[in-house]
Amino acid sequence: MPKGKTLWEMLVEAFSSPVEMRYYNPLKAKIGSFLTLEDLDLRDLDFRVKEIRQYRRHLGDRDYLFVDYVVLARPIGGKEVLGRLRLNPVENPDPAAGKTHDALFLKLYDEMPYRYELHQVVRDTTGLFQVSEEGKVTAEFHRINNLRTAYRATVTIIQDLNQDGKVQSGEVQTHEVDYWDYWRDTTNEEGQPVKEFLFVEMDKETNYFQIWRGRPIDLQRAFVV
Repeated sequence: MPKGKTLWEMLVEAFSSPVEMRYYNPLKAKIGSFLTLEDLDLRDLDFRVKEIRQYRRHLGDRDYLFVDYVVLARPIGGKEVLGRLRLNPVENPDPAAGKTHDALFLKLYDEMPYRYELHQVVRDTTGLFQVSEEGKVTAEFHRINNLRTAYRATVTIIQDLNQDGKVQSGEVQTHEVDYWDYWRDTTNEEGQPVKEFLFVEMDKETNYFQIWRGRPIDLQRAFVV
């Protein structure tokens, strides 16, 4: 049975900063915030922040952070759109020029319980990931920077589990994940060359797979309300 909070603990939490601001959150978004993106195929969608996922990787003697804002849009008469706005701090930020993070918008491409065949693909020494539809290869991705091993990250998941409009500290969860990153050269809606990214993520507790696919966006055209 969950342990209840003392009156003192409830008072401390009531007067503390929002839970969302205690983690890596460069947009200062809260669960339930609205997110609008002025890119071509996203500008008509009103997204709401469902989760904030802080990723922490430990490489050498340093920790590296990035964040996913998990967002959901429910267009009238259309299908729900589940996405992630991923912000990764740049090596040499230039706030004056508005360049502080690399931004990607990713859509959920596929998800599944553990599948040995998929695990073999991401661990393959070729670093190649082929997307097939109806038995035909429609896209071919390669590991970023020719890496062959998985990244291991600790993911802190901030969400409003009881849907009461406020995140409590007890609703924050932590998971370990392995993920593999890929990219390919393609063109955007205007025919301009761009990179398309694909990420395969496996939860280390459940071995559940998710595949996210997307492209860079201009962070200066993203607005949180």
